[in-house]
This record gives sequence, structure tokens and C-alpha cells, in this order.
Amino acid sequence: MNTPAAQDSPEAAAREAGALLAEAEKLYYTQPAQTLRLADEALALSTALPMATLATARRVRGLGLSFLGRHAEALDELQAARGLVPAGELLLECQVLRALSIACDEAGVLDAALDWGTQAAAVARTLADPLQLAGTLLSIGVVLSKGGDPEAGLVQYREALALYERAGDPARSVHVLNNMGINCKNLGRHEEALQHLQHAIEIDGRQPAPGGAQVIARLNTVEPLLALARRDEARAALAEVVPRAQAVGYPNAECFALVLQGELLAADGDDAGACRSLERAVAIALERGSRQHVARAHKALWGLHKAAGRYEAALRHHEALHEAERAQFNEESDRKLRALQVQYDLARARHDAAMARLESARLAEQTRTDPLTGVANRRQLDERLRDEYARAARHGHALAVAMIDIDDFKRINDRHGHAAGDAVLREIATLLRAHCRDIDLVARYGGEEFCVVFVEASAKDALRACEAMRAAVEAHDWPAVAADLQRVTLSMGLAEREEADGRQALLAAADARLYEAKRSGKNRVVPELQATA
Repeated sequence: MNTPAAQDSPEAAAREAGALLAEAEKLYYTQPAQTLRLADEALALSTALPMATLATARRVRGLGLSFLGRHAEALDELQAARGLVPAGELLLECQVLRALSIACDEAGVLDAALDWGTQAAAVARTLADPLQLAGTLLSIGVVLSKGGDPEAGLVQYREALALYERAGDPARSVHVLNNMGINCKNLGRHEEALQHLQHAIEIDGRQPAPGGAQVIARLNTVEPLLALARRDEARAALAEVVPRAQAVGYPNAECFALVLQGELLAADGDDAGACRSLERAVAIALERGSRQHVARAHKALWGLHKAAGRYEAALRHHEALHEAERAQFNEESDRKLRALQVQYDLARARHDAAMARLESARLAEQTRTDPLTGVANRRQLDERLRDEYARAARHGHALAVAMIDIDDFKRINDRHGHAAGDAVLREIATLLRAHCRDIDLVARYGGEEFCVVFVEASAKDALRACEAMRAAVEAHDWPAVAADLQRVTLSMGLAEREEADGRQALLAAADARLYEAKRSGKNRVVPELQATA
């Protein structure tokens, strides 16, 4: 609900929105629905929130939607947030790009997640904010590891860890070390995995209130310890983890610890103890909806009962195993289908955006181009001449302008028709452009008049170009353009920047010389006015 202060003052609304969003951002991973609610409250505070606040709100909403499994909506929201980031707001830009990476990771679109993460890291490296860069590198490491490249993930984790350690951030250091331990375990480098995990345990243990990260790190040591045949240490770790995982409310960790404990007890010949641990793991999974380790528990129980001749129980767990595997398969299939849908939606959105940019460019070009001849129109001429005149004056560059008129154009229209007149205009525009450099500008000034801006060209060079244009038009095969049209000529007036005070004066000087060319016989270039007697 809007507070009176937020209603009365845009500044107060922005402050209140900022407070709501700061709270929401802490919750998107564990309480995404609450994140969404707080972001919506922030957006409802005022219709005049600053752009940066709006972008932040859309970013936080996108993260909430992502962790609620509403992936397409999340990506739309985050793309909208990206469009709202004010120019120069690099920190916010980095945060939005990283949010896009996280959302694509959650949707299973790892290629896009890696692309957004790489863009975020590039922006983060321009900021004097090591924590922002470290977080971005951590996200990239997670994506690479999920994508089957744990070695590349380790590279990102090492850099992130160094940044967190320099910044004195133990909580995030422990998180990175946990990930490094998992990657090393998956690479079969068990001693190295244990070093990272033990380091995480030591760091967390030095904190005033050690958290659940230490439980996870301790649990992650079990498999490397077993791989190294250090079974007593593995037992000790499990004996510590099982009650602590329950105390901190980590059902997945508790289930996994109980499964590992059951497998270890079974290997030690403790049939009853193994069954108790594994049955408890299944019960917790069913009670708390944690299906991650159910299949492994049922598989171990099936083996235990079968080996002991308890065939009815073995059959029950064998059927449960297949049911759990089918559920896992269906979940994985659903995840892949969702990822494909998100990829399709992303591709479609990018295509639509590209088409919109092309259409926008086309419409913009139409407002700056003469539709009949294809050369610049009066609007583009005014803008370009303004810029070039200012640049030439600032740097002392040469600049010349030619005003051009088609001689006796009314007679062409009267004798040969307006269609022929239009064809002549198009042909002359083509001839003018053919005798200009790419940096020069040819524009239709109006009616049968054209204007050419010669950029960084001396009066001598501009005169040479004008004479070439005039001669090319006179020598052109005009009967091929319109029957019985024998000859078309141009009159041209040329002026240079040094003799005019301002671009309007420059145009006026060229126009006066064009009039002189007409008065003195047409089909000529006048680079300067003749002195009158």
C-alpha cells in the first residue's frame, strides 16, 4: 500500500521503492513469490519512478519469475529491464545482464546463459567493484560446470575466489570453494577436492555464526573420502552432517547424507543400520517433496533386500526405483522441452527486435531521403551541412557547396511529360553521385534544384568535380531516357566556407552564383561572381 509520503513526493516514492527492492533481492532464490510481491509493491508506488528504479524493479521481478519456473515471462521482464537502464549506468547494466544469465541458466538454456554472463563480466571489468565481478564470474562458472566443462568452470571460480578473499567476504568465499570442490570431485581429482572443501569448512567455522554452508561442504567431502579409501573419515563426516542438516532445514542434504550413510553401512555389512538410514531418506523425501535422491535410495534398498532373500521387499523397492527413474526422466524431458521453448521464444524475440530495428531504420531513412531520386532530402542536407560547417570551422578544414539547377526543366516537362521529367531528375541524381566521393553529400534542394556538399575539398577540387558533373550531364545519352529529348544541361554556382559567415551565408553565396550562371548563358559553373561595370 502506498504511504502518504510516497504519494506526496516522487523522491519519497523512489526511496520506498528502493527499500522494497533491496529486501526483495535477498529472497528471490528462497522465496521467489515474496520477491515478486515486493517488486510489484515497489512498481505500484508511483507512475513517476526514476528509470534506474524501474529497471531495478523489472530486474528483481524477472529473477522472482525465473525461480518460480515462469521462464518465458522472466526473460521478457529482464529484457524490458535492460531497455530501461539509463545510459552510463554500468553497475545496473551489469546486474541486469547477470540476471539474464541466471534466468537462462534456470531455464536450461545454457548457451544463452553463458553469452549473457560473458557480457556481464565484460561490463563488470570496467567497474571498480570486485564483488560485482566476482559474482558474475561465479555465475559463469556455474553455467560452464552444468554444461559439462568443469575445468573451464574452475578457471572462473578461482578468479572469483581471489576477488572475494581480497574483499574480505567469507560467506561467498565458502560458496565458491564448495563449487570448486564439486568440480574437482567430478574431474576425479579427489585430493584437490578435499583441500577446497576443507578450506571452506575452516573459513565458515571461524565466523561468529557458522551457517549451513559448512554442512554442505562437509557432506561434499564424503564421496572424495570414499574414493580415497578413507572410510573412517567419511563415517565421521556423515555422523556430523546428518543431525546438522536436519537442524538447519536442508532436506536435500539430509536425504543425500542418509543415502551415503546407508550405502556405507551396507558395505560394512550392517544390514539393519543401512536399511534404517535408507528408509529414513525415502521418508524425508516423500514428506518434504525432495525427490533428488529417491531413486538412489530405492536402488540401495532393493540390493539389500534381494541379497538378504527378502524378495517381497526387494520387489517393492525395485518397482519404486523404476517409478522414481520414470519421474526423473519425465522431469528431465519437461526441463528440456521448457528449455527448447525458451530458446524458441528467445530466437523469436531477437528476430522481432531485429525486424523492428530494420523497420525503424527504414522509416528513419525515408524521413531523410528524397523518394523520387534517392539522394538526400532538404532535411538531411540541413543537418549534414550544419555539422560539416561546424567541424570545418573548428578544425580549419576546407568546405565547398554547389547549387545546381537543370536548365529549361519546365520545357522538358511541357514537351515530354512529367514522367520524362521525373526520369531526368533520377538520371541527374545518379550522374551527380557518380562524380562525388563517398564523403560528399548530394541532395535534392527542391523542384529541379540540387545541392552538393564537398567535404574537406578545396575550391579548386570542388570546381573540377562540378565541371565533370556538368560535362557528364551534357554528354549523356538523353534520347535513351526519353524519346526526342536531345540535350539536358546544368547551371551551377559554387562557394567555399572561407568566404561565408555561416552555413546559410554559404548557401546564399552558391545560390547567387547559380543565378549568375543562368543569367550569363546557362550550362556552366560559376565559382565566383563577376565584377559589374
